[in-house]
Amino acid sequence: LEPGLISFDEGWSVCVVLASAGYPESSRNGDVIAGLDAVDSARIYHAGTKRNGKGEWETNGGRILALVARGETRAEAVTNAHAATDLVSFNGMQRRRDIGICNFED
Repeated sequence: LEPGLISFDEGWSVCVVLASAGYPESSRNGDVIAGLDAVDSARIYHAGTKRNGKGEWETNGGRILALVARGETRAEAVTNAHAATDLVSFNGMQRRRDIGICNFED
């Protein structure tokens, strides 16, 4: 690897996955995803998505999106990640709301 290609930041990162209706047993496709443009405080990683004929993002699988947010503390990263996922929506969307919260001692 080239020197400087990889760098590390201090702080915390939290990733919340948004899944489609029926996941993990099955998944529903074709639900339009709204709110992606409103997310500016997290990185969005597409997984089960595709563009429809109108150019809109829609669901196409089980695990639809992963949103990763940072913070100086774990609590800040958790808050930022869940706030970012609150901006995104699609029919049947499901997510775990305990990500970054369970089994930690401050």
